[in-house]
Amino acid sequence: MPKQYRMGSINKIFENRDVIFLMERTFIMGKIISCNNQKGGSGKTATSVNIAKGLADEGFRTLLVDLDLQGNTSSKFREDFEEIDGIVEAMQGKTGIGNVVYSTDFENLYIIPSKLEWLDCLEEMAREDYLLEEQEQLNVSVMKIKNLLEPIRNDFDVIILDNNPSYKTILKNCVYAADLIIVPVNIDRNAIKGVDYTIRYISKVIDSAEEDIDPKFRILITKTTRTKVSRECVGLIRNSFPEIVFDTTIANQIAPAEKQTFYDDYFMIDNQKSRVGKDYMNLVNEIRKEMNL
Repeated sequence: MPKQYRMGSINKIFENRDVIFLMERTFIMGKIISCNNQKGGSGKTATSVNIAKGLADEGFRTLLVDLDLQGNTSSKFREDFEEIDGIVEAMQGKTGIGNVVYSTDFENLYIIPSKLEWLDCLEEMAREDYLLEEQEQLNVSVMKIKNLLEPIRNDFDVIILDNNPSYKTILKNCVYAADLIIVPVNIDRNAIKGVDYTIRYISKVIDSAEEDIDPKFRILITKTTRTKVSRECVGLIRNSFPEIVFDTTIANQIAPAEKQTFYDDYFMIDNQKSRVGKDYMNLVNEIRKEMNL
């Protein structure tokens, strides 16, 4: 039996197969940040990973939850992500949510991994969502992510959700669960269409919610360059969505992005000599102000 540690007025220990998860927490509710865009390739994973690393480096206990069946976030932190229990098993009720929280090689940074079988959970949630709406019953399917995370929410300062772009049910779940929704949008000809659809859908979910929810949502412009076309696109997005666009934009630098993809111990935010590294650090600071962290 592991030694019990005193944490205020409660003792709490989560035991994973390869890590004893010791939580020394106050009773402050952890903040949930979700990265969503119904358009693929918009930078959700890069955004999630870098703000998680930045917040963890600042001393915030940070949990990354991979909600994408591709497992790109999971593979950066766990080589065995497909063999261990994760979000799939927790959602299916095969194990408790505390049992699928894993430490990483980085201080204050933890992860709940995903895998291809997450597709089965997504399809089941979508079917349940459809049937409950058709029958005009209380739609509990949109509360699944929020309810799943509730037992561990106070054990973290920040929980970051990295999302699959394809399923509206997941977007609904994130709207119900999150305090802040970040909508990354990169500079291309279809960028405004994708972000416009996502923002309108988020607003629709909030307006029709059966619960009292009011998440903030902000647009993050990514993959900017120094060209005139890029500057014009940034201006167009800011003018199209006044007051909800982050001041920070994220530069498009191919070399740091490629290194982050191929080296598990490399994060763009750590390279403060690069423009993109400075941009992600500025974003973390802006998020801290936004969330009162």
